[in-house]
Amino acid sequence: MENVHSLFKRVKKIELSTRKLVSQLVSGDYSSTFKGRGMEFTDLRPYIEGDDPKTIDWNVFARTRSPFVKIFTEERELLVIMLVDLSGSLRFGSLNLTKADRLAEVTAVLALSAAESNDRVGMLTFSDIVHDYVPPAKGRKHALALVRKVIQLPERQAPANLDVALSYLGRVLKRRALLFIMSDFDFPMESRLLSAAVGRHDVVGIHVFDPRELHLPRMGKVLFRDPETGRERIVDTNSSSWRKNFHAKVVESKKKREDFCRDNMLDLVSISTSDDLEIPLRRFFELRKRRRRR
Repeated sequence: MENVHSLFKRVKKIELSTRKLVSQLVSGDYSSTFKGRGMEFTDLRPYIEGDDPKTIDWNVFARTRSPFVKIFTEERELLVIMLVDLSGSLRFGSLNLTKADRLAEVTAVLALSAAESNDRVGMLTFSDIVHDYVPPAKGRKHALALVRKVIQLPERQAPANLDVALSYLGRVLKRRALLFIMSDFDFPMESRLLSAAVGRHDVVGIHVFDPRELHLPRMGKVLFRDPETGRERIVDTNSSSWRKNFHAKVVESKKKREDFCRDNMLDLVSISTSDDLEIPLRRFFELRKRRRRR
């Protein structure tokens, strides 16, 4: 566990390095991409010919035998929840940053963007269990406390279980929200609960990865250690057969992730530990804005 001074320096460094991007997103992409998405039920009125039948409240109709439609108003603020993966695979990094470091930066950008937009932001951390849930609140101080929690938590040697996080969130979250699932998506591409969550909430996947997970240079014999099981294995990275199998696994993993997101209608943005953080986020937000115009 880090001492208080070291932790403060890390949080401050992340805040300073992301400040410009937060400012740009709040003034443009963040607000235009996510604001106004939520609609809140406020009242009922009698059905008038021409009303959309989808807005009829069938429970009221069953009681009164008269059709009433629901009236919705646009929510003035967003409720933002970040589901942050703490599993062991996030501790990998071949360059200056681990995947966990990059996830902490993205957490800072999203939390501070929400705070600057006067939205409430909360966080749930998970691996194979739920580790912590911080209820949503407003303010920069609260946003920075979330960042501090992410970088302060000890390393885990457990795999990730998305349904554990979604099940817990379903019990504590009673209104519609913008959910960010923040992970390296290095878990079985199956979920019983994600499709229902996407139907109820606005859900975005933040996929972080390291370039060495896609393209491994020839380095001779290397000792690899699985961060989630602790198992170790010596691999000859110059071996043609090993490199062929490695490439096949990369392709298979990418296809499974894409199929998983498509089947569950999950928007996903991929961010490398070597990327300029601004580029993939801006590209993703622009794509979201174009979809909303259609």
